[in-house]
Amino acid sequence: MALIIRPADNIKAKVIDYLIANYDGIIIGNEVMYGSSRKLVDLLALYQGETYAIEIKSEKDDLRRLPEQLSEYAKIFDHTLIYTTTVHLSSIKKMVKEKASVFVIDEGMEVKGSLLEKKNNTQKSEMLASMNSLFIRRRLNISNAENSDIVRGRAMRCKKEKIHTLLYDYFLEKLSAPYYLFLAERGERTEIDDITILSNRLTVE
Repeated sequence: MALIIRPADNIKAKVIDYLIANYDGIIIGNEVMYGSSRKLVDLLALYQGETYAIEIKSEKDDLRRLPEQLSEYAKIFDHTLIYTTTVHLSSIKKMVKEKASVFVIDEGMEVKGSLLEKKNNTQKSEMLASMNSLFIRRRLNISNAENSDIVRGRAMRCKKEKIHTLLYDYFLEKLSAPYYLFLAERGERTEIDDITILSNRLTVE
């Protein structure tokens, strides 16, 4: 079956190449599940102990869900980044204000923009909801007899910094192998069909 290419896929490939070129040691995942909503973020980047939710908006994409997406990302990830084209740039900047870092892919496919220093105000419950309970149980030495709700309830007693570290380590464990395979298979630049290697539909239970 032929690969269906969406307008956002070309931007996503360019963003991946940009991140690899500019952030040595970065780990990237494609369409990663997060939070109690069980939705997917376009790209997730791990870099120097912090998490980056990356939303791709092509000229064909609808912006109506963007405020809701920003709100959800802010509960879980340290930073929210939006990559878009000149078509949506003005509208997105008005919409997000200081809630996300906005980057534009111009007509020459060059990336322009800067990262906000301000971090999101994450929530312990949503960070825990983004992790598999088996991972939480293993890392916190919680009995195997406890169900997932009890496991997360006990984990809620931990400090926010501890839960943040757990979340980062969880994504690092799940995304590293697909990412390094992607790097091995990728040529000088990312092709659309390379991106599927980065996909790791994590099961959150």
